[in-house]
Amino acid sequence: MKSQAISTAARERAIDIEHTVSRAFLTAHLLTASTEQAESATMEAIDSWNPDEETEEVLFRNVLDGATRAQTKHVPSSWNEHDPGGSYLPDELRAVLGLAPHLRRCFVLRILVGLPPQVCGRLLHLHSRRVDRFACAALECLGSLDRQPTLGLRYAV
Repeated sequence: MKSQAISTAARERAIDIEHTVSRAFLTAHLLTASTEQAESATMEAIDSWNPDEETEEVLFRNVLDGATRAQTKHVPSSWNEHDPGGSYLPDELRAVLGLAPHLRRCFVLRILVGLPPQVCGRLLHLHSRRVDRFACAALECLGSLDRQPTLGLRYAV
């Protein structure tokens, strides 16, 4: 009985870790607009993570730290064109990849991850008010894609 309970707990922990790694990779991809950089940030975080002493949330935060330190790029193609690096993403998330880097990063951290503006500001080296302004501008851009697909380029910093 005891070994079965341990086995079930270990299985549940493995599922939790797998979910965290998937979520972290997706977030890193959206932050960097690069599957290679997302993979690198995720692998570095996994390599430095101690699962016996640290929670999955620590792993996720370490991936965020690595992804925000990575050099970001702007995806120049239209959000609805074929993007081999983002082909696994639904159209709504591929649209995020088309945002200017500051808008994209603030949107991902504030809106998708739900971090407070002060935490986002520390990660992105921006004042918290700028974080919120960029996140709002990203929302406006994403809401206007049907009418004007290149609107995000206007807000490039």
